[in-house]
Order: sequence, then C-alpha cells, then structure tokens
Amino acid sequence: MSGSINTSEAPAPGPEAEVPAPTPPKSVSDKQPGMVQGRREPAVNSLRGGLGLYHTTLADVGGRHTVRVRLHTDFFRKEGFIYDSSEHGPDEQGRVRGTVNIGYSPFKWGEVFLAVHSQASRNARAQPGRQDQVNQFALGDLDFGIKGAHRFVKGGAIGLGGQMGIGLLSGTSRLLTDKVNFNIDFLFTLDVRYLTQKQVPVRFSTNIGWLLDNSSKLIDFGKFTDPTSREVSRFALGVAPSRVRMRYGLDFPVRLGKEGKFGLDPIVELAWDVATAEMAVFKQEGASPSPLPRSSLWGTVGLRANVIAGLHLDAAVDIGMVSPNFEYGPPVAPWQVILGLGWSIDPNPVVKEVPAASTNEPLPPPAVVEGRVVGQVLDNTGAPVAGAKVRFPGAASNAILTDDGGNFTSYRFPEGQVAIQVELANKATKDATADIKAGEDTQITITMDVANTPPVGILDGAFTDEAGAPVLVTLSVSGNGVDEPFTSTEGGLIRLELPAGDYFAIARAPGFEEKSLRFTVQPGEQFTAVKEQLRRAVPVDTPLVSGKGKKLRLKKAIKYTSANGVDDKSAPLVEQLAAFLNAHPEYEEIEIGVHTDDRGNPKQRSSERADAVRSALLAKGVSPDRVTANGFGDNSPIAVNLTAAGRAKNNRTSIKVTRYKGGVAASTPAPAPKAKKKAEEPAAPPP
Repeated sequence: MSGSINTSEAPAPGPEAEVPAPTPPKSVSDKQPGMVQGRREPAVNSLRGGLGLYHTTLADVGGRHTVRVRLHTDFFRKEGFIYDSSEHGPDEQGRVRGTVNIGYSPFKWGEVFLAVHSQASRNARAQPGRQDQVNQFALGDLDFGIKGAHRFVKGGAIGLGGQMGIGLLSGTSRLLTDKVNFNIDFLFTLDVRYLTQKQVPVRFSTNIGWLLDNSSKLIDFGKFTDPTSREVSRFALGVAPSRVRMRYGLDFPVRLGKEGKFGLDPIVELAWDVATAEMAVFKQEGASPSPLPRSSLWGTVGLRANVIAGLHLDAAVDIGMVSPNFEYGPPVAPWQVILGLGWSIDPNPVVKEVPAASTNEPLPPPAVVEGRVVGQVLDNTGAPVAGAKVRFPGAASNAILTDDGGNFTSYRFPEGQVAIQVELANKATKDATADIKAGEDTQITITMDVANTPPVGILDGAFTDEAGAPVLVTLSVSGNGVDEPFTSTEGGLIRLELPAGDYFAIARAPGFEEKSLRFTVQPGEQFTAVKEQLRRAVPVDTPLVSGKGKKLRLKKAIKYTSANGVDDKSAPLVEQLAAFLNAHPEYEEIEIGVHTDDRGNPKQRSSERADAVRSALLAKGVSPDRVTANGFGDNSPIAVNLTAAGRAKNNRTSIKVTRYKGGVAASTPAPAPKAKKKAEEPAAPPP
C-alpha cells in the first residue's frame, strides 16, 4: 500500500490522500455530479422544446455532439367539457396528441431542436344546428428552436440561458408558412448536487418568456354563428392568444446501479400562461367567469427512467387547475396522461476507470533486443585494465565493471549506434561509440591514456548527532572539477576517492541543521579523515504540508508556468514540501508522477513538469536518492479531452510515497538512485 500527495492537476484514485484542485470538486468522472463513465449523463428534450423536463426547459444543453430523439403522446376524455345543455345533454370531448422531437448540441453551450406535432380531437354532442365537425385534426405543426446555456459555480451548480423558436402551423389541411408563431424564453437552473458533499439529487428550474401566437388566423372563425361550435373548433385546433409563459420545475435525478448506468427522475412542475391579447370573437355569453380571467394554470407529476444506456421511458399526469375566460384562451383539460419514449445518443468515448493490475503478479519477460557490445579496455601500454566502469549514456543507467582481463559484455541494444563511456579509478574517462547490428556481437577495444592524470586521494568521513549516534547524510562536494552530492551509509560513514586538492562540502540530513565544512585531500593512499557532529534542527512549520503514517497531504495545488516550470505562486508550497521531507526521514522515497491532456506533446510536457518539481526539491536539500520523477503524458485520462473541464481533470500531479520507514510502501520496486558514488562502499575510518 502506498501513500501519496495529490496536487493540483488531480489525484489518482485509490487510498492515497487527495488535495483539492482548482477545477470541479470531484476529479473522478463517474463520481462527479451529472457524469456517467466520463460523459454527461443521458437526457432527453421536453415535450416541444429543448433539453428539459415535460413543460420546463433546463438551462443546460447536455453533452457536446449528443443527439436526442423523443416521441410522446398525451390524451384525455371528459363529458360536459364545453357544452352541457339541460335539454340536449353534455358533450363528450376527447383529444389525442403526439410529438416527435429531435435535438442536437453542436457546441458545449448551444443546442438546436425540431418538433413535429399533431393532434386529433373529437366532440360528440346532441346540439341542434352545430357548425363544427365531430372529428377535427391538426396534423404537422412544426416547431424549430435554438437554445444557449452556460453552467457555472463548482462545475455546473447554476445554469443560465435562453431559447427562441418559431412555429409553423398546419391548420386542418396543410402547413401554412404565413401563419407563424414566435417565442423567446429566459432559462434558469439550480442543481443542488454540485453544492452538497453527498450530491443531494435536487434540481430546480424555471422559465419565463413570451409567445406571439398567430393560430387565430388558421381559419375564418367569423363564419361561425354558433359560439359553442367556435369554442369546440378553437380547442380542436389549439388556437390561443399571445401570452406570457411561466414554468417552474422541481426534479430529483438519481443514478442507480453499478457505475450509475440507470437513472430515475421524479418530476413536479407548475405551468402558468397569462394571455396578453383578447380574442373577442370567441367570447361566449353566459359562461362562468374564471377566478384568473387571463390565466391557464396546470400542474404536472411524472417519473422518467433512464433504463439502459441512453434509452428513457416516462409517464406523467397533467392536472388542470385554472381555465381562462373564453376570450383569453381555450379551456384547460381537467387531466391529461402523458407517455413518452426517448433516446440520447452520445458519440463521445466512454471513459471508464478500471483497477490497476496487481503489482504482485509476475512481470512479463523483457523484450529481447537486437545486439550487444563485447569489448576490452587496455592502458596505453597494451595491458588490460580491470575494474574500469563502462557506461552507455542515454541507453542504460547502470555501469559494467571490466574483469581481470579488461573484458566486458554489454546489455542488449536495438540496432543502431550506441555511446560508450569508460571511467578509471583515477577518474580518467574516455568516450567511444559502437554500431549495433541485429543478432550480432559488436567487438570493440578501448585504449585509455593513464599518463598525466591528476593524483587522487581518499576521503573518509563519519557523521554523528550530539549523542554520538550515526546519522545518514548527503554530502554535497565541490572543488577540483567535482560538484555533486554523495550519500553515506546508514552508519554515517562515507569513503570517496577524489582528485587531490581543497574542497568545500555541505552535509545535509533530514531533521538536522546543515553543516558546512572544508577539507583537503592528500594524494596517494593517505586517508583524509573528517569527523563531524550534526545538530538537530528545530522542527519547521509546514502549514501547507501534513503527513499521517504513509499518507501525505498538500493543502494547495502545485501550478506550472507555460514553460512547464514550477510557478512562483507554488514556490512556498514546494519549499514546505522539501522542509517536511527533510524533517521526516521516515518518508524515505517519493515518486512525482505527472499526467496531462492530449494537447501538444503530452509526454514531454509531463516529464518536464515532473523534473521541475524534483529539481526544486533537490535545490532545497532533499537527497536525490529520495525523489524520482515520471511523466506519464496522456496515457491515463480520467475524463474526455473535448472540454476545458475534462482537460483540467486530466492535467494532474500525484506524489506517491514509495518507501516508508525502511519498508516498501508501494508494491513496485523503487528506481535505482541517480547519485554517483566515487568509490566502493566505505570501510570504517582509520583510528
């Protein structure tokens, strides 16, 4: 089990601690409100408008490039709906309507929709001299609209938007392009899921707008001399005056099942239309006045189920509450059953998190590469040189020692040229190259010039605390062409072979104050002994960094510059992380891992950022043996890269504890240290 610090550009999932990022509160897409498998949760359009509930449109446009297809029907039946005569009895009114609605979101903030709407009305009554048909049809009304909406505050808690549309009316025969309706609406949505830690599934939406209605021009209603016939025809054709439209919706979107594949959404709505014009031709004498003469008011209770993928089924009931006076609109149906079927098609790729493969399983065998270098190191007299270090810069990190005959055999390398560097015990070096051929051993002889090399000597160091207990230190040595850190044994001993001369060094150990020292290395086999006592440092206050057991936590995010260096705003954070590590030697090794989105060169960008954090820690005295850096590029996205929010989630940095208190915290082996030793493992210093 490994501990980790997760910083700005987002945490890797698992038991590691998480640090808030400056992006939406949840970094794992399946756990973010409104997300399923890295995509926006599927949704469908309202009955005749854009994405929404039944009559209320949401201030949202859904996932970019999603397509929504919705079919619905509604119906009701009632006796004495418009006509109720004591002599001839009541009428028997029925109506069935159906709509096909298609929506598409070409942009992250925009949506277009098209709805084709038809209705059939039947009014049977025994009224003498009626002028209307028993059955009347309005087939093929066409609504087209566009909608824009933006969601903000914690990734989408509040949505604001607007929509406008036009409607072409069909009347009883054909589509009439000169009889056009126009509407415009303001949209607002508050999604409580984004504002609560437990993502309480409550969403409130409201619309307010105005509809210019030209349906009164469908036919010449002046030819009706019978008021009842006019009213029945008016209702059958959906004729109404221009009006202000208000919608209020409350729904409770719940995701169920593994990975949230299923959804249930109970819905409650209130719809209120207020006529802004009078249609006196339809006024019917003797009608009971309405308590709200211009208002049409009804409520809706329904349930929508996302049963699989993007498939939705829903059912609802409209309950009529107030009908206007006849001159301000048709009567409101006392009840109406709504049945719907919808399908949301999302072409964006599914982003699914899967558990990482257990590192306890055996690793696959390494790939066999093509060829080797087989060589010999000789001095300028032709004698073999034993114990020379042979390295392959850029191709392998470990050195190979020549045997007593000066021979060495390299690792296997791909076909091509490989660089070789040979270093003798007196620090004399020589560079060479070899051409690797597929399936062959390349022979090479390297002759070293050992004359006129600078004399060398041996430094023996011992470091203790005030009580005389040994302290493991990092000794940064500079002078005579040497400028690098070296690490002692756990017993506080260090032996270095250095060119003879004067040196300056700084001894650093976690939890101790730095110690500066100067020494002179004598040439030959004479030992230069250095014994130093380190004083324990006063604990450094690190309010931005804390640790508990194998877990570390940062309270701010690491930010980067455009050149992929650590931003100045994050310098105090990195300094405190270095101070924390220096004061807590139990965190023996950490790994800096950086992930990015898919823009530019992700691998290079992530590697440069990881190296920048490592360099900043080393500059503050953290031993190189305790920090490794890895750039993973865009290989492990946790969200789609199509949106800015998704890219922000994919840009993330994790700092993982790989060794803790001498035990391996992570199940994968730690990389080899990068610092170079100048001599073999030191023995105890001479008395």
